[in-house]
Amino acid sequence: MNKIRRLEKTLIHLRSLGVLRASSSSTRCFSTSKDSEEQSKNSLSSVEPNIEKEAAIVHENAEATEESQAKLSGFARSYEKFSHIDDKKLESPQTFVSLIRNSKFVDLGDPEGKVVRGEIYHVVNDDLYIDFGWKFHCVCQRPVKNGQYYVRGSKVRLRIKDLELSSKFLGAETDITLLEADCTLIGLISSPLQIAEQKMKITQRPRI
Repeated sequence: MNKIRRLEKTLIHLRSLGVLRASSSSTRCFSTSKDSEEQSKNSLSSVEPNIEKEAAIVHENAEATEESQAKLSGFARSYEKFSHIDDKKLESPQTFVSLIRNSKFVDLGDPEGKVVRGEIYHVVNDDLYIDFGWKFHCVCQRPVKNGQYYVRGSKVRLRIKDLELSSKFLGAETDITLLEADCTLIGLISSPLQIAEQKMKITQRPRI
């Protein structure tokens, strides 16, 4: 539709500017005045009907397309609209520099003293192995208060001291790491046992 209308506008614009008359006037330089006048009249008379025919054809095509669009039902229109909604656009791959600039690690800034959220993924006696999203996990002692709720899958709050426990032994040139982070356990956020107990209390309430 837009292309057809643009063609109509260009044809009308050319006629209004008199481009065809300019081309006919250029031929006068190579012929007599009488011959040039006759040629210009013949050229104009032969070109104008062609332009009118092309404009009429373009107009008819535009009307036909408008009628075809009007005849489409609501389902057909919605199908055309949403048929390409799931087409995936090709995205340019991000570089390592942009990925690390937009990562949580850079947003954290200086990690010392920051409070983060972790999850207990393993328990050995009173040792809680907690994953807080860093390269290494941390190991904290089970607290005495409400210690039964610190089970696997519990969400806890931590304060970071050091992201990697590493140091040089006597005479060594490189650091030796324990593959652990140093964090302090602040408290419990949520526990599967607490959620189960709350559900049991709700189900055991007497109905009035």
